[in-house]
Amino acid sequence: MTRVAVISGAGAVSAFGLGLPALLDGLAAGRAAVGPIRHFDVSAFPTQVAGEVPVTSIDPAWLASAADLPLPPLPDGLLRDRKVAFALLAAVEAWRAARCGPAERAATVSLALGLEQAFLEDFGADITQLYAAPQDAIRIRSRVDLGADLVGAALALTGPRVVHVSACAAGALAVAHAAALIERGDAEVVLCGGADSMVNPLGIGGMSRLGAPSPRAAADACRPFDRRRDGLAIGEGAAMFVVEAEARARARDVRPLARILGWGSTQDAYRATAPRPDGTRARAAMARALARAGLTAQAIDYINAHGTGTPAGDPAEARAIHDLAPAAPVSSIKGAVGHLMAAAGAVEIAACLLAFERDLLPGTAHHHERDPECDIDIIGPAPRPARARALLTNSFGFGGQNASLVLARPA
Repeated sequence: MTRVAVISGAGAVSAFGLGLPALLDGLAAGRAAVGPIRHFDVSAFPTQVAGEVPVTSIDPAWLASAADLPLPPLPDGLLRDRKVAFALLAAVEAWRAARCGPAERAATVSLALGLEQAFLEDFGADITQLYAAPQDAIRIRSRVDLGADLVGAALALTGPRVVHVSACAAGALAVAHAAALIERGDAEVVLCGGADSMVNPLGIGGMSRLGAPSPRAAADACRPFDRRRDGLAIGEGAAMFVVEAEARARARDVRPLARILGWGSTQDAYRATAPRPDGTRARAAMARALARAGLTAQAIDYINAHGTGTPAGDPAEARAIHDLAPAAPVSSIKGAVGHLMAAAGAVEIAACLLAFERDLLPGTAHHHERDPECDIDIIGPAPRPARARALLTNSFGFGGQNASLVLARPA
């Protein structure tokens, strides 16, 4: 008999603040949290706004206090990379929400993490000095799996650890991987999700050079599916989930938050930084997720779109959605919290819980003018009351990575 994978605990860190309630409360109120970057000087940068987590300084003492957990010794400079702290905070919240304890310590870890974080000061030394320095003194970059290692060590987890780096689809694929392990019986409990932060000088500067962010230093910099859209807003944060078999969660007297019914992934094979304009491969990812879930498109009551607010990305996704499920209500939360890159899919899965927990479909912040190129039912800035039975969430990344998941209301 196939086991049904459920989300039994969730945690989040976003521009709305620390904790899943902060994210859901912000979305339920129809608020947006993109604003001026505050934790470093952006006066010389063309991009000056982001979905910044409202924490200016992160150190071991603050992190231990915020997590309410003793931490293992941390390598020098580890917490310069903000996503590491965000991963731990979201993981601890999810672990506790699922009432996990010693019996769950063999959990597998499946995390989406942004690529190694380099810092401008790492490049200050003369290159000849770097070659002459002892090997253990050269730390231009941190390992990509440091966040996973810290989560595992802090929670004393003994299971395998897998890190996903499939661009903006990584968070969704990390959760899909967790569900597949549970469904196949290859794991009993999986701690999964994603964390990322490009709200730093190199991240902001690099994305600005690509021309992806909106050129406007305004709170409504990201306007998904709006006729006036002109680019994304960078975000940061994390979302983590405990995924396990439904029967196991209920035996522990834990009420599941959602069932994970299906997932699908495709590749555009088009361009590194632009989606396939006709949306055919994105549509195929959604169709595969529905097929695995055993549902028709008509059974989907809501679609959480990737919806970056870029001139090319939104029409391509809208075409894919229109071809598959033209009547489904659609929204994107990126105008509210920014684009969290590797963590985007995970945080948007957390946002989808609003539909099951509060019977609200998240709104699309700053969407005011309909675009004929996006001929689908876009929910405006305010959330829409609805009792969704099943929903689909999309994550489409650089390099043409596409991932879609089907979530359902717990039985």
